Amino acid sequence: MPIKWEPAIYEHKAALIGCSPAELAYSAELLTEAVLREYEIYQSDYITVGLDVYNVEAEALGARLTAPEKNECPDLAGTLFDLNQLPEQLALPDIPAAGRFKLLLESGKNIQNAIGDKTKVRVAASGPVSMAAKLAGLEDLIMSLMLRDGNALRLLEFTTQIAEKWCSCLRGNQLQAVVFDSMVAPPIFSPDMYEQFALPLHLRLMKLLADYGQRERELVIGGNTAPIAGLLQQTEANILLCDYATDAAAFKSAIGDDSNLKVRRNINPALLIDSDMEELAKKFGAELALFSNPIAGTGILPYDFMPNTYLAFQKACIVII
Repeated sequence: MPIKWEPAIYEHKAALIGCSPAELAYSAELLTEAVLREYEIYQSDYITVGLDVYNVEAEALGARLTAPEKNECPDLAGTLFDLNQLPEQLALPDIPAAGRFKLLLESGKNIQNAIGDKTKVRVAASGPVSMAAKLAGLEDLIMSLMLRDGNALRLLEFTTQIAEKWCSCLRGNQLQAVVFDSMVAPPIFSPDMYEQFALPLHLRLMKLLADYGQRERELVIGGNTAPIAGLLQQTEANILLCDYATDAAAFKSAIGDDSNLKVRRNINPALLIDSDMEELAKKFGAELALFSNPIAGTGILPYDFMPNTYLAFQKACIVII
């Protein structure tokens, strides 16, 4: 069976149509054009409609974005909440009317209609822990969890409800969601912290998507996830990420039987520059072979990444695998 491919393309999609990520972020027309161009070039089996994934929910709540460098994604200018002084009422954003939710919804529909019969189109959704870290600061979030003062737990419940509302909106519009929550990766969260604080929230989201009939549910957690790989199996996500920072054999050992899962193994994009493609493909192919249902992925491609580099690597892998 041919290997599926899923390169990680965010700010790079702006370069493909000659605009900046900031311009792309606020235009449904440009985002649609860029994703369609991305598919035209890379022919990926999985497409993500999204750019600055972790900012959308925070911006809809009132957080301000910085003016980035020309080739960078927008980012938050600062936190929105002080965990020790959370508002008495945390009001959920009006989804999809608030912020850029409607823009993503429009782009997702456009792209689904254009190429949904050729590839898996998913729209990005922030996971609850990364969303909370954006809103109140990662260090303060972790400290509150350790002190058990209840503030972080209250914020995490709020961010989980936002994620549920956005995922429900996507499914109600016949679109699929892909959930990103990389802030839970060790060593940021210990395995015990992940099991206690994040796993139940991820399970809620994956159950919601399953209840809405989404058959493939990808949970994207970058970094070294081998220490929590066994726990990730309990989330009911059925596509898991084994990022390039993770030892592939250790990840496979931790998850055990993966026959009911797809595992996306990423390669570091920096390795695709000035490398022996045949040797690189052999090593990557051996890592993919560890898994029952592998997906070949990449770390985030830089804005000015040259597509021919990836295409040459992909060709070498196809020959070897």
